[in-house]
Amino acid sequence: MKALLWIIGLFSVAVGMTLFAQLNTGYALIFLPPWRMEISLNVFIVLLIASVIALYLLLQMLVEIAGLPQRVRRYQANQAREASVKLERDARIAFFEGRFQRAARLASEAMQASARIGEDDTFAVNGLLAARAAHAMRDFAQRDTLLQQLKDRLGDGHLATLMTCGELLLDERRFVEAGQNISAARELAPKLTHAMKLELRLRQREQNPEAVLKLVEQLGKTDALDAEQAGHIRVAAQLQLLRQHPMTPLELKDWWKKLPSSEQHHPQLALAAAQRYIAQDAPLQAKETLEKALEANWHPELLMPYSQLALDLPQQMAQLQQAENWLKSHPRDELLLLTLGRLCRKRELWGKAQSYFEASIAVNPSAIAHAELAELLTQLERADEAAQHYRASLALALK
Repeated sequence: MKALLWIIGLFSVAVGMTLFAQLNTGYALIFLPPWRMEISLNVFIVLLIASVIALYLLLQMLVEIAGLPQRVRRYQANQAREASVKLERDARIAFFEGRFQRAARLASEAMQASARIGEDDTFAVNGLLAARAAHAMRDFAQRDTLLQQLKDRLGDGHLATLMTCGELLLDERRFVEAGQNISAARELAPKLTHAMKLELRLRQREQNPEAVLKLVEQLGKTDALDAEQAGHIRVAAQLQLLRQHPMTPLELKDWWKKLPSSEQHHPQLALAAAQRYIAQDAPLQAKETLEKALEANWHPELLMPYSQLALDLPQQMAQLQQAENWLKSHPRDELLLLTLGRLCRKRELWGKAQSYFEASIAVNPSAIAHAELAELLTQLERADEAAQHYRASLALALK
C-alpha cells in the first residue's frame, strides 16, 4: 500500500511539473559583459538544480578523499584489535591447558598489538597473562622483563601489576621486593582482601608473628578467613612468638592471660607454654597450664610432660589425685594409665605403679609401657620379670 502511494505521488509531481513547464513561457537573461545569454526559464531551473547536485556530489567526493587516511588508520586499528583479541583468547586457552610456553608467546604478541593501538587495559591484561605464564615455566628473567614493561607503560600505581608482582615474587621467595609491591598495593587499596592475604603469607614466611596476628584479626572482621583456619594461623603465630621472645615467668603469665581460652586450651600452645615454664624452673605454673588444657579438651599427648614435672611432695600428691579423677572419665586411656604408673612410682607406691603399668599394657601394649614396668621390676629386684618386659619393649620398638 505504501509503495502504491509513493508511485501515485511521484506521478502527480511529474504531471504537475510538466504542466508548469508548458504554461511557463518566461526566460532567464544572463548578462556577463561582453556576453549576453537568453535561455528558457525551464532550462535555467533544470541547469540550476543539476549544478547544485553536481556541486554537492563534488563536495562529498572531496570529503571522502580527505577522510580516506583516517578510515585506513581506523581499518588497520580494527584489524589489529581483532588480531589482539584472537591472540589473547588463544593465549588464555593455552594457559589454562598448561601450555605455558605457547601462552607466554601468544600473550606477548597480543601485548605488543595492544600497545600499537594504544589500549592500556588490554595491554595490561595480556602483559599480566604473559608474566604468569613465564612464571609458571620458572623463566623469571622473561617474567621480570614483562612486568617492567607494564610498569614503564602503566606507571608504578597500577594495582593489578603491583598485586601480580607481589604474588609472583613472594612465590619466588624474594620477600623484600614482594613486600614493597604488596605495601604499595595496600596503600592504593587498604581494604582489599586479597592484598591482606598476600601480606599475611609474606609475614608468615618472614616469621613475623606480631604482623601475622594483626592481619588475621583484620581478615577475621571481613569474614575472609573461616574461624578454624584463623585459629590455626593464630596458634602458629603464638608458637612463633614464644620461640622468638624470651619471657620471665611473670611476663609469660601476663601474656598467657591475654590469650582467648580457645588458644590457652590448644594442646600445642599449652605444651609450649608449659615447656617455657619448666625451662625457667616454674613447674607449678606448667602444671596449672597443662591441667587447664586437659580439663577443657582431652589431649592425651599432654600427659607425658605432665608426668615429668619436678614438683614438691604436696604438689605431687595433688597431681596424682588429679590424674585419678581423670581416670574416672577415661578409664581405658593407656597414656593416662601410664602417667598414673609414673606418678605412683615417683611417690614410691610400687604396687599401684605396677598395676597401672600392667593396665596400660593390657589396654594397648607399647614399648614405653613395657620399658617403664621393666625399670620398676628391676628396681624391685625382680630381674627375670624385668627381662621379659625389656624383651617385649624391644620387640615392639623394632616393629
